[in-house]
Amino acid sequence: MTPCRPLRTCSVFAPSVVAALTLAGVLATDGEAAARCQDPGDLASSAGGVRQDLSCRLEVLLGDESACAAPNVPPCAATLPARAAQILLGDEGGPVSGWTTASLRCQRQVVLSGMRFLRSRLGERSRGQRRAGVSRSLRRRIERGCRDAVVAQNASGDTLPRVGGVCADVVGAAGDFVDAAALARCVRAALEGVVDDIAPTPLRPNILLVLTDDQRFDTLDGMPVTSALRDEGLSFPNAFVTNPVCTPSRASVLTGRYSKNNGVLHNGHFASLDDSDTIARRLDDAGYTTGLFGKYVNNSESLGPTPPRGWDEWKSFLNVSGGEFYGFHLNDNGVFRQYGKNQYSTDWLAREAARFVRRNADRPFFLAFTPFAPHGPATPARRHRDALRDVPLHRPPSWFGDVTGKPTWVRFMKSITSPDKRFVMDQFREDQLRTLLSVDEAVARLLEALERRGLADNTVVVFTSDHGYPWGEHWLTNKFNPYEESIRVPYVLRYPRRYPRPQVREEMVLNIDLAPTFLDFAGLDVPPDLDGASLATLLESTGEDWREEFLIETAGAFIEQPSESVRTASFKYIDTLVSAGVTEELYDLAADPYETTNVATETAYADVLADMRARLDALRTP
Repeated sequence: MTPCRPLRTCSVFAPSVVAALTLAGVLATDGEAAARCQDPGDLASSAGGVRQDLSCRLEVLLGDESACAAPNVPPCAATLPARAAQILLGDEGGPVSGWTTASLRCQRQVVLSGMRFLRSRLGERSRGQRRAGVSRSLRRRIERGCRDAVVAQNASGDTLPRVGGVCADVVGAAGDFVDAAALARCVRAALEGVVDDIAPTPLRPNILLVLTDDQRFDTLDGMPVTSALRDEGLSFPNAFVTNPVCTPSRASVLTGRYSKNNGVLHNGHFASLDDSDTIARRLDDAGYTTGLFGKYVNNSESLGPTPPRGWDEWKSFLNVSGGEFYGFHLNDNGVFRQYGKNQYSTDWLAREAARFVRRNADRPFFLAFTPFAPHGPATPARRHRDALRDVPLHRPPSWFGDVTGKPTWVRFMKSITSPDKRFVMDQFREDQLRTLLSVDEAVARLLEALERRGLADNTVVVFTSDHGYPWGEHWLTNKFNPYEESIRVPYVLRYPRRYPRPQVREEMVLNIDLAPTFLDFAGLDVPPDLDGASLATLLESTGEDWREEFLIETAGAFIEQPSESVRTASFKYIDTLVSAGVTEELYDLAADPYETTNVATETAYADVLADMRARLDALRTP
């Protein structure tokens, strides 16, 4: 038998067979493997063959010229050795000479940690266990073994350490320090996916939704944990809500429907929300344990003490605005309670939500963590009252600027705004950012609970807000309007088992996309009449067939007028539903992202205006 060359496939399989198995491993990343090991014994027994194969490959890497025998695994796990080897050792490489001790040590730790993880995880899945018991250990071992290692390159141009598959370029370029944390995260998630592909049944992921209140799209950089979540996961910089008001937006999140189709057009319509048509009800009926901790809708006490259908754990704010900070009131599983003035609601809810994770670690769950922050009065936790004293001022071109071409109600806002409003908004902005520090700590607590229970790779984590909030743009100091500051939101998704590598997607995504996305990830049918679309459709495509426009509805408020709008990637058309003054606005977002100039009356935009009117008319149809 011809000895294997270093880092080449150590197997008696013909090269064409190995290539086919490797390709199958690359393609089978979404839970749709060619075969599954229905006999738990087959799943457990495959661990020995994988260990044998990886051990041999590692020895060859370190200089042993012996040949490697074909791994002994059941037919249902035939692709497992090649896929595991590709992830942990990368593709074919050159001779063993030329590596540094540190690079070899890092590569060895990657392989040994991966072998240990696979052995343990295959056994756990054969016993029906959801949690990955050694997931934290793998991460720590790789981070420790690759700390301060530099990507080495030999005379043949090959680099070490190397990994492959979806993690192929995660270690960095030759001469760079190895990003040990990113390497560990990707390898662990990729191996979890490989195991899940041959397990008797695919794991249904847990779902954690973090939904803040009134948080703008441009505030994540002040939240270190959440911004790291964004950088490690899937980021959507062009994310919007379809109705920039608390209760309507939350209804759209829960139902996947526009306000016109779920019946909740403004905060006073909370009773119109059909609790039989929510993502919580659908997931609960499918066997998920569900829990909500925080804000449900405004004035939710009017719904009575009985939690809405679909929720197993219910700790919902009682307040006309939907929440409080200190001295808060809750519907605690059907009992109205008040909590002491020394307890900060974001912290209390985070502790309870983390307990929910711990109690339900052995079954799929849907957890909605919905703090009141940064909603007004934006009261920071006492420990954060003196934070962010040096935050830069917010002064975009639209900040208390020219309102020529705006509707009458916008110009009226300018006429009634006191001279000190600018200072008040600066202070309010700082307080909003301070309240988000507690939210960031809550996110850290929940992510740590997932990590400690071995659930991190199999949990869909989404961070977003019910809508944005203006800080003086167009003289506005409240939402209820279709301008960018009110409809744009942060939008982050992390699901490592399915998407181990970070992505930034520029397509327009919406709050109504969350319900179909969660159903899709849970393996449930997505009703065809939903207005939103599953993000899996986007993430697993080039985005060419994704949406080109969306509808924005708002019923207005005290001064703000009702409107219906359509936004595309380049333009926004606003139809203010009144009969006097400026009733149409058209903004060229590519040239004027701050919406300072209404071009609806300009001849050069006549065709665009006609097109946008037609798009809005089509979206208005129920």
